Amino acid sequence: MQCRYCGREVKTIGTGLTTSYGQQCNPSPIKKHVCLSDGIHCVYCGRETHTMGGHLTTSYGQHCHQSPTGNHVLQ
Repeated sequence: MQCRYCGREVKTIGTGLTTSYGQQCNPSPIKKHVCLSDGIHCVYCGRETHTMGGHLTTSYGQHCHQSPTGNHVLQ
């Protein structure tokens, strides 16, 4: 996965995305890495999502700690 703002390769560590340079992404408006959308992984936490009860969820739950809205996002 790649960060949409800095273009670096990102991976999921803990509850967020990181690169070999760290978790902060200066070009990003929220100062966190946001991955390019692939329609499967949450763009904020990088975890694979699925629909459950009309909401996006991951194996870690319905709440996304990295998202500004608190929900998983695919775009």
